[in-house]
Amino acid sequence: MLENNPIQNRLNTFLLKWEEAINKPDVKLVRILGNHEDDDMLDALFEYMLAIDSPQEDFVFVFNTPFSEVKNFSKDVLQDLEEEINRWNTAKIPETIPFETIEWQPDYSLEGKKNEAELLIKNINSFANYLYPDKSVKVSVILRMHYVTKQEAYNWLSKALEIPFEPHVKLGVSDTKNHLLFSKLQDYYRDEVYTVYPKFNMDGAMEEIAAMEDPNKVETPYRIHLIRLMEAVKKRQQNKVLSEGKSCLKIATKAIEKKPQWLMQIVTVYTILYTNEIGNKNYKEAIYFATKAVEAAQLSEHVLEPSMSYRLIGQTHIGRGSIYVAQKKWDKANEDYVLGAEAYASCADYIMHCESLRLCGWTLEKMGINEEAINYYIEAYKLIDKLTPEIIKSSTFPLVVKKIMYNEQREKQISDAKMDADLIPVFGEFWEEEVSNYGKVPREVIIPAQ
Repeated sequence: MLENNPIQNRLNTFLLKWEEAINKPDVKLVRILGNHEDDDMLDALFEYMLAIDSPQEDFVFVFNTPFSEVKNFSKDVLQDLEEEINRWNTAKIPETIPFETIEWQPDYSLEGKKNEAELLIKNINSFANYLYPDKSVKVSVILRMHYVTKQEAYNWLSKALEIPFEPHVKLGVSDTKNHLLFSKLQDYYRDEVYTVYPKFNMDGAMEEIAAMEDPNKVETPYRIHLIRLMEAVKKRQQNKVLSEGKSCLKIATKAIEKKPQWLMQIVTVYTILYTNEIGNKNYKEAIYFATKAVEAAQLSEHVLEPSMSYRLIGQTHIGRGSIYVAQKKWDKANEDYVLGAEAYASCADYIMHCESLRLCGWTLEKMGINEEAINYYIEAYKLIDKLTPEIIKSSTFPLVVKKIMYNEQREKQISDAKMDADLIPVFGEFWEEEVSNYGKVPREVIIPAQ
């Protein structure tokens, strides 16, 4: 990566905080406390720390070992450590990187009778001394502790902190502000536990990355405003949403003169804007922006490649239809769903064509026009030959089958034998039962007291 890469800069800034923490003599455990939206960045951080050419000075192991129970966790992590050592010993390391085979092995006899963490900590001490007997380099072991509860985390780690650590051994854990696991540990072990706060600000990072591109390209200012728009939506900054949306539309509208493909970006911006208004339950404004999206999509016909254009048209009609559904304006929603179905038929998008037809039938049922609704369900069913078994099972297609399986009107067009031939290969011999149970929430099984 380039030195001025915003992501790289954030990683390096965090490493400085990490190194400061692990070099505090009294600290045994470093707690990384971030925001929920930083989870992906933390994963990237740990991968970066593991890289053999990363700039940090400690030797790092990161374990994603699931936490089953207190008594087994030490053994589970040690087994993962063994696997890591085997991978290291058999890996193809570049010649420029110093490499030595690790001959150390865990000693499972070190298991404590009263302290379940003793097995792991004593082995880590031993391993650290094997790697760096002069204790000149820190050996950091980061435990992700997936599936652990607050109480389990406290019980195991408090026992770990009771055991003497070699001075160059450190533990690490990651915590999030919306789901705190280790706050009690921090409160009780104030000297041994040190919390670092990563400040990734990924919205700002993406904006910086966009700004690094060629300012003479129209994509650069547009991307900056688009990132700001999405950030404003997330933070519910309504005035900024509208101003950034306006900036995006101004750039995209001018760009259409040379590249008609920019119509897709106009649809994208209007989609963001109407989705934001739905979140605010401002359906009048949502319909306004959704209609603008429809109009932009319609302009793409005969301008963009047909498959792209008709998908765009179908998408915008389905989107506006969903807003009418929220308002219970079934007739308006039905009109959009019919137009959406026509568009998806034109581009041979069979999955969305089927779903649009289902929505046509559903909205007609809401209007009490059941006989006409069945015709849409039958039309949707006839697309079965265009769908794979996997799509049939994982989509809303079973809802279509439910609507017609016992309908006399359907039998005039699709025989029972035809449905058996279609559905037994997908759902099995008892397909009717499988389809009938589709979408139902399973009842909670209650075991009577003995």
